[in-house]
Amino acid sequence: MNDSRQPSRLRIAVVLSFGLLAISSGSVLVRFSQEAPTLTIAFYRLALAALFLSPFYWADRRRQGEAQRDSPGLVVAAGLALALHFAFWFASLRYTSVAVSVLLVYTAPIPVAVISYFWFGERLTRWGVAGFLVTFSGSALLVYNDLEVEGGGLGALLSVVGGAAFAVYLVLGRRLRQGRTLLQYVVPTYAAAALFLGAAVVLSGLPLTGFESSTYASMVLLAVFPQCLGHTSYNWSLRFLSATLVSLLVLAEPVVASALAYWLLGEPVTGLIWLGGVLVGSGIWMVATRGTRLETAQGAYVETL
Repeated sequence: MNDSRQPSRLRIAVVLSFGLLAISSGSVLVRFSQEAPTLTIAFYRLALAALFLSPFYWADRRRQGEAQRDSPGLVVAAGLALALHFAFWFASLRYTSVAVSVLLVYTAPIPVAVISYFWFGERLTRWGVAGFLVTFSGSALLVYNDLEVEGGGLGALLSVVGGAAFAVYLVLGRRLRQGRTLLQYVVPTYAAAALFLGAAVVLSGLPLTGFESSTYASMVLLAVFPQCLGHTSYNWSLRFLSATLVSLLVLAEPVVASALAYWLLGEPVTGLIWLGGVLVGSGIWMVATRGTRLETAQGAYVETL
């Protein structure tokens, strides 16, 4: 896939919108797969995604003439971060609602902004800082909801840790996408994550087989839609947008995921969750419109859609 040319804003918006629809099905499909252990579900998602994308990866290698082997250590680190993201996030779905879990796991913009400040020189404007504060206040309400309504904070804690791992994954992806095509980044990264998760499954003595056919079907759908289509579309955009902006845009997922959970799982969305969601969404809009800038030798510019 030759993606070296800057695409139009419309193309970026269409790709990210399609990716949002695909990735939002992930939390519901995890619920449908919960006959299997959390690490097993995560392993199948990443391993199958790497397998399904591998023919495109090898075709891309032939077009490029040779594999892009720069920064293999960063690929391994990105794979580890992705493995931890899914391990903690999938675990959180056993202890809290889809709405709370997805909203909190995508608080990644907070650590992304801190890391990107030191690594890429990406800075927040005052408008962006205000947006982060609004997003943080919404997240605090969701944690409070988890403590008061769900009866414990373990699900919220696991979601936040999963979000921190996702932030590291996004920042590493931003760095790696500058020197690799999309396929030569995502396939090795997904494969590395699958290896970490597979090792964790084996060392933990967890099963990889013996599940109902519906569980296997859900795990295959997890690999195809949220991973191959959803996550890959976000990784594609990292070549053209800042890591901070991409991490903020994916926060739109909880709205779609919560609607799917209400429709397919019958999970209610309380008033407190709605309020927290509105605050989080408002923070997204504030930062995505005028919230980030990149300092360059020629000056500063704001990266928005």
